[in-house]
Amino acid sequence: MNLAALWDNARAGGKAEWMTMPGGAMDYAALVQAVRRWCAWFDAAGAGEGDRVLIRTSDDVIAATGFIAAMLDGVVPVLMTGDTPDLRALVVAHTVAAKAFAADQLPEGQPGITVGPETTGGWFSKTVDPLGGLPAAGRDPRLPQGPDGLAYVLFTSGTTASPSGVQITRGNLLANLATLSRLFDYGPRSRIFNDMILAHADGMIQGPVMALANKCAVIRSGGFTIAGMEKWLGRVRQSRASHVITVPTIWAMIDAYAAHDDYFDAPECTHLMSVAAKLPEELWARLEGRFERPVYNQYGLTETVASALYAGPQHEMGAFGTVGKPVDCEARIDPEASGPEGELQLKGAHIFPGYWQDPERTAQSFTTDGWLKTGDLARLREDGSFDVLARIKAVIMMGGFLIRPDEIDEAMLRHPAVRESVTVGIEDAMFDEVPVTAVVLQDKASEEELTAHARAYLESQKVPKRIVAMDAIPRGDSGKPRLKELRDLLGAKQPGGGEANESEDLESQVIALAADVFRVDPAALSLGSCGGSVAGWDSFSQLNFLMAAEDRFKVAIPASLVAQIETIADMVSAIKRLRR
Repeated sequence: MNLAALWDNARAGGKAEWMTMPGGAMDYAALVQAVRRWCAWFDAAGAGEGDRVLIRTSDDVIAATGFIAAMLDGVVPVLMTGDTPDLRALVVAHTVAAKAFAADQLPEGQPGITVGPETTGGWFSKTVDPLGGLPAAGRDPRLPQGPDGLAYVLFTSGTTASPSGVQITRGNLLANLATLSRLFDYGPRSRIFNDMILAHADGMIQGPVMALANKCAVIRSGGFTIAGMEKWLGRVRQSRASHVITVPTIWAMIDAYAAHDDYFDAPECTHLMSVAAKLPEELWARLEGRFERPVYNQYGLTETVASALYAGPQHEMGAFGTVGKPVDCEARIDPEASGPEGELQLKGAHIFPGYWQDPERTAQSFTTDGWLKTGDLARLREDGSFDVLARIKAVIMMGGFLIRPDEIDEAMLRHPAVRESVTVGIEDAMFDEVPVTAVVLQDKASEEELTAHARAYLESQKVPKRIVAMDAIPRGDSGKPRLKELRDLLGAKQPGGGEANESEDLESQVIALAADVFRVDPAALSLGSCGGSVAGWDSFSQLNFLMAAEDRFKVAIPASLVAQIETIADMVSAIKRLRR
């Protein structure tokens, strides 16, 4: 497999579907035209082989076509989510010396191009160009051959002052694509249901890029929400998906709240896959028992392209309940570990060469004999499977998203009222762990104000789930925070709960509860408020809203009602119904 083979796949695909979305589908012929248009824009921007281009977008078509075009042309894509704050995007662009900047909306004063759907035509005939802003015509990509050239750089963590970019070479990428294609029996008839964020490796590489590598289709569904779960799951069957890929947290929500058991029982649906974090053994067993389909667990890091270890019912894979065995690479426990447990280390063709312009961190991440230090504490079983026991590095893994606490603390310290900020991971049954921030204030500031500040400086998934003002951060003699003590203190401070106030009408009580959970001013909420209108209303906070309502109003909300609760009014109606 090489870039020329990928381009041949695109050109040979014709009218076959490449990417299908709720609003329509994009065939391979359209992908070819999109790649050519992007290449013309690279030329106009003066971006040659090895130059970096930054793409910040929430649009699947822009993200996927721009990433693939750059990769095929030898230009290095740096893809960021559409909600990446301007400051972080500009710092990353400066860090990589980006030759060009494409975005749904450019930061003020930033040269570049605004790309997005553009409607042309008259009253009776309208045409929508999903890549409006790009040149109308273009050229074929350059298709560089060397394995050591960069395929892409992903900035998934790091502070604003010191962003951390993972460099992936063409050799790394193609090696992992070959492994994944073989292990999971991908081919032209495959239809990959992968709705993960495209600015993360498992979303892009195991989605649009994997489809291109196998001349098949990827299915996007507009993003997972609890309220939209039934429609999201229904799309698996409607789109004839063969492979379903998501993270353990989404699988846990499906297990807890999905109303039916037949989403995956079509004969073509053969693989249910969990990626980005360890799948708990009990959840794994429940999924296989309920849906009667094999479940596969993949272990990997951004630094391994997608995955390195695999567990499931395939002869090369590891045992049920583990993170699996290495395939097409090597894995070991740190040979200097004092016992059977130690840091998991990896070596292979798909392991990244290092961090962008950060030789110090790169050196710290590898052993002297070239093994990648994963930062995970692991144990090797007799059958060759590995168990991951805990994280060694000071990071938070929330539902498969890696979050560095210092990135949150840096953002919080930008607020003039915040004197100290320490973020820790708090255990969570659904998300494994979530970021909660303790602050010491020098002036008054509400949690709502501090949360709004965090949203202005952080991507949405990195915003702390609670921000708790304290008189002092517990610290040891050296001045370092006592993190275990802080976790215990913060773990007890959860939203909601308490007793219902019978003297107040139910609507007002539910609005007040929602304001506490979502950390907004109650005056900003109404009965019609929903996830699309409230900044803090995401899948995590919706779960908190459900649990807080159950606790406050002493009801048990059944799975059949969960997916129907889209607004505050829906919650009021559910509580009234359950109280009868």
